[in-house]
Amino acid sequence: MSLESKLLGRRKIKPWGVAALSAVSVGLPTVPAFAENSFGPYYIATCAACAAIASFFTLHTSSKRVETERSSVLEHALEPLSCLMGKILVDPAEFEERRDTVLKRLVETAAELAHADAASALYWLTAEDTELHLAFFNEQAVQRHFQDKFSRGAEKDSFLVEAALSVAGRSVHDVRKDPDRGRIYVADDCRSAVFMPVRAGGVQQGLLMIQARKPGHIPKSFRDDKRFKTIVHLIGAVRELKKPDSVLRASVPGQNKPPVNDPEGTSS
Repeated sequence: MSLESKLLGRRKIKPWGVAALSAVSVGLPTVPAFAENSFGPYYIATCAACAAIASFFTLHTSSKRVETERSSVLEHALEPLSCLMGKILVDPAEFEERRDTVLKRLVETAAELAHADAASALYWLTAEDTELHLAFFNEQAVQRHFQDKFSRGAEKDSFLVEAALSVAGRSVHDVRKDPDRGRIYVADDCRSAVFMPVRAGGVQQGLLMIQARKPGHIPKSFRDDKRFKTIVHLIGAVRELKKPDSVLRASVPGQNKPPVNDPEGTSS
């Protein structure tokens, strides 16, 4: 697990909650002094207000740090992937292997962006749009026994197929408090989730599912995170890549020319 993912795994605390706690923690020790008329009420109020403001801005800074860490996760993932993506169309014999490697890493990166505890899996829709078949997943998805297939008909299966065919997907802050809790599929011990449809050129391709153990580990706002959306768009684009024709490649002028070894740059 990367350092960035570990940092993203820190428990989210409500700013107002910590602010109130700090206000109480500063105010309480001054109560005895106030009772003895050592300090006035304005002193206590000032201390409590200062503590609340300081705590709020500390957590605001922490939120900014999480944003920076998410950007770092994306940057570190895309740098090697961009090199690999550039090679996908070079050799037809290795096309499927390289494309699958890129897709698997994108699915893993989506989970790392969400939370260190997150499990992620990518399902492809069948041609009839009636089933979802598991294609790629991270280690946590194996540990939590994500299903291999979902078929329209069963209530929870239908929920996922509908999510795959939707436009915006679905976020779940806490499945136990969600109005659709009876229809939502969650894996072992998971409470929060995001279900994102994967599309390319307006065509529904499948569903990216990310789940975490505790409520709020995947916040509702994550579905609209631009970095997460970038990963989803890339999955759709890579899925649409077609295996290159070796005959056509051979006909491209200069395609197989050996490199010119002229380090001195000598003129003819």
